[in-house]
Amino acid sequence: MKGYAKPLHEFIEGHKIQFVIPVYQRNYDWLMDNCDQLFSDLVKLSHSNRRSHFFGSIVTSAADSSYNRLVIDGQQRLTTISLLLLAGIKAVKDGAVEISEESKLDEAYEVFLKAKFCNSERKIKLVPIENDRIAYDKIFNEEDSFDEDSKITRNYRHFYDLLTRKPQALSFDQLLDAIERLQIISIELDSDDDAQLIFESLNSTGLALTEADKIRNYLLMSLTPEEQQVCFKNYWQKIEQATENQPTKFLRDYLTIQQQLQRPVRQSNIYYEWKKYMDGHDRKDELVKMLDYAHYYQQVTEAKLSTAKLSEKMRHICNIETDVTNVFFIQFLKYASANNLSEDEVFKVVDLVENYLARRIVCNMPGNALTQVFCALHKDVLKSIEEYSYANVELDNSYSDILAYHIMRRDGNYQLPRDMQFVESIKTRDAYHMLKPFQIFLFERLENSVHGEYNDVATDMKKKDATIEHIMPQTLNGDWKAMLGDNFEEIQDKYLHTFANLTLTGINSELSNKPFEIKRDGKTIENEVYPGYKNSKYRLTKSVTSCDKWTEIELQNRCNEIVATFLRLYPLPQTTFKPLPKPVDEVSLEDETFTPTNRQLKGFRLYDNEYSETTWKDMLLRVVKMITEKYPDIVDSLYDKGSYFWTSKTANLDYCTQIGVDKYLWTTMGNKSKLACLRYLFEKCDIAESELVMLLEPVKE
Repeated sequence: MKGYAKPLHEFIEGHKIQFVIPVYQRNYDWLMDNCDQLFSDLVKLSHSNRRSHFFGSIVTSAADSSYNRLVIDGQQRLTTISLLLLAGIKAVKDGAVEISEESKLDEAYEVFLKAKFCNSERKIKLVPIENDRIAYDKIFNEEDSFDEDSKITRNYRHFYDLLTRKPQALSFDQLLDAIERLQIISIELDSDDDAQLIFESLNSTGLALTEADKIRNYLLMSLTPEEQQVCFKNYWQKIEQATENQPTKFLRDYLTIQQQLQRPVRQSNIYYEWKKYMDGHDRKDELVKMLDYAHYYQQVTEAKLSTAKLSEKMRHICNIETDVTNVFFIQFLKYASANNLSEDEVFKVVDLVENYLARRIVCNMPGNALTQVFCALHKDVLKSIEEYSYANVELDNSYSDILAYHIMRRDGNYQLPRDMQFVESIKTRDAYHMLKPFQIFLFERLENSVHGEYNDVATDMKKKDATIEHIMPQTLNGDWKAMLGDNFEEIQDKYLHTFANLTLTGINSELSNKPFEIKRDGKTIENEVYPGYKNSKYRLTKSVTSCDKWTEIELQNRCNEIVATFLRLYPLPQTTFKPLPKPVDEVSLEDETFTPTNRQLKGFRLYDNEYSETTWKDMLLRVVKMITEKYPDIVDSLYDKGSYFWTSKTANLDYCTQIGVDKYLWTTMGNKSKLACLRYLFEKCDIAESELVMLLEPVKE
């Protein structure tokens, strides 16, 4: 095996050589995002004084006795460069891209595209696998019709569009010069190297860099060795320590905050999004800012706030083991520090969030639905404060009061359950089978709901020193049936797994199915003492010992006590804040209770930009086209899937509107269905529904 650093054009040039993609390679699959990144890098390279830009490694082995090389790794980059050059050549021939002299086209062909003296009848340098080769050759030979289903064709057309947009980013001379400045590592395998094993190793995810690894390298590699040492020690190492050596999670939250996203980026896309975010940012300055935010991240994730009281309150939320609130709390704690908010005010904010989570957990509402809510909450509060300031109206409400309003106003899948739903769920929720972190969180709060000696239920349960046990057992023996009465089956079915029938114990399961009196008082079995509820240190368990029996009456009484405890811990939030009246009503797509019937659209806002479409159909078409431009690969995959997107093969043209080449959208549906279509699209593209805000004519009183 031999490796050399060399310019791409030196690696690829030669009139006899062909680069053959082995059959075991996957199809060409670069996304438009990858193409955009390459094009952006080339534009920057062209307008800079840098002599080279690293383009990765390309691994090859001998294909046969001729000059040809098998491409073990690097086919995506080689194919993409070829497509970009072919698009540039076509644009020059169409008069859409400037060129100094026609000989530049010959240079591109001779160096990068043709192998006119190769042994094959096909005198083209790149030899893709069969399906890709058909599409590639049609483009290379400038045939009248292309294979429109191929990503080869799609990316070729995309590059053509990028090159011909006005103002023009690159002339053909600049494009060719930038490509010739690309630097690669050429790794040539010897005959005794196992190309298949090396290919599998190169494409294995087992030793893949984490997103944080990539970002660390990105931030440090451009610095001098001395600067790298200083920045690593003073910033990156401290960031790792503050994030418990899991900086990728922190970086996802950090990126979400800095870009004011309504939903965190996907884990697999963090590095790609990071590079876009860093355009124009100084890397050292960014490290300083990252470390500042990492300290607040540590406060949130390790419950290490400025006082013991606040740390204990945050620890309740940490017991839930959710990161859905991190983006909100990082921003809020930084704001609280900068604005000197009191301990009491910070406590109220943390308590509000705990209340929101607790009520939803008890009511068995999905936690992941709150991701976009907590991405927006701090911004919502600041926006309300700014609106009062801009209107020069005095604001008497605190941060926590405004926060309560923004939590309470949410409906549907994002709502804070009201008392009726909350109480009913306390009575009926299967608490025995809920997620372990939820059990730890709720039973710790129930156990320590009154002041007194603190029982560290969370630690005990995590260590399995304490477990959740049924008082009325899951299997009823004769004693239990007699105690419960003739309707014992109905009672068991109603109460078995509810809070009323569950308690904390460290007692051996030997007593689990024994009569109530034995479970309460304990028993000696074969000279071994098994303690009962009376010996428990937990208040939740000791409270049962005042009962002489365990029937539906006792279950109802305990249920009422637990309801009262939960309502005391988590009363329905109250707020006096009212937003200032607006000239238009604003409704987010996330508001599932909204109905567009008889509502006049005045426009919409997407990604904080406003648009003037005033019909629901026009809004639908505009939004779909905008999302298609942003996520072309995902939207392309939705066609003919039995929903709203169709091709000519399946579209009923009486009900659809054409939105692209052989692409149709179902538009002759009710306005409510149009919103359902957008929710479907946003879900598939992983876009927060709160990004789309509809501007409506206010409802007249």
